[in-house]
Amino acid sequence: MTADPVAATAAYERWLATRIPVVAEDLELKHRELAADPLRFLRGTYYLWLERVAELAPALLDGPQVPAVGDLHVQNFGTWLDHRGVRRWGVNDLDELAWGSPALDLLRLAVSAVLTPQVTISPKRICRLLLDAWSTTKPGRAVDLADPKAEHLRALVPKQTDPERYYDKLRAGPPADPSVLPPGVHAAIKIADATWHQRQAGTGSLGHPRMVAVGKDIAREVKVVGPPTSDYVRVGAQPDDLLYGRVLSAVRGPDPMRRIDGWQLRALAPDVERITIESLRPRAVELVLTSMARAAADVHGVIPHHLHDARRHLEALPAVWLLDATRRLADDTRARYDEYTRSRS
Repeated sequence: MTADPVAATAAYERWLATRIPVVAEDLELKHRELAADPLRFLRGTYYLWLERVAELAPALLDGPQVPAVGDLHVQNFGTWLDHRGVRRWGVNDLDELAWGSPALDLLRLAVSAVLTPQVTISPKRICRLLLDAWSTTKPGRAVDLADPKAEHLRALVPKQTDPERYYDKLRAGPPADPSVLPPGVHAAIKIADATWHQRQAGTGSLGHPRMVAVGKDIAREVKVVGPPTSDYVRVGAQPDDLLYGRVLSAVRGPDPMRRIDGWQLRALAPDVERITIESLRPRAVELVLTSMARAAADVHGVIPHHLHDARRHLEALPAVWLLDATRRLADDTRARYDEYTRSRS
């Protein structure tokens, strides 16, 4: 493995192309996105992140394992409607779910907060907030935004996008051919008179075939899941095909998001929103970070005794373990980002 971000990205994409069909145009967009700022670079280079943690903070790979999100960061949280119409908020991307130390999720979340533009809270304060909330929360289902205890989140959710504009934007994508979908996937998209369109979204998953079916006031996205990055960088996380369904059921509740024959289905809607912390006052940022740590614990706590053991393990580490690792990995991410942008200029 190499710390050179250009070489690491090229090697990862060559490997990915041996496992799934990749969309070359989307990979070009991903390369431009990686050069945008350090946070987007972090989001799009999970393969490099695992290698750098193994180099700079190897002790955090040890200890009891839990269902870990893996590619966790401050932009991996948002709202959705479950099948009962309950609007929830929590972790909204589980593509890299695997068995791993919760320390890796907490570290990546802390580093992403430090790298977020306009966030003025100190790394020390960020780490303290995350650890305190993660260590003390009782895990369970993702937050119901109608709950009085979720008032601080409810107030920060952006105003809903105009539905007509939202669906028109999806329809503006180039036409897509749904005949390439497995029969089970096609049958699960129950939208009358749907039109099918290509879609580009995310950063790390750019390059995965993705399309969206759009009806009058409904949309469903399907995306090739692809192999977990932990199949490529064999440190820090252990893939488990059964983990996704278990976490989905326990944390997200009845939810249109599911996987069929290697494709992931999810609902798209104008009220599926993300709270972006760079636009918030410091006190609001602190409240959201606290909620993010609790949401991570919801995933980690799907099997309670695993979380219990992991908490005891992390409590026994030096008090500054998260702060020290956050500083090292934040500095390293900035350095790798600078190297990447220099190589592309």
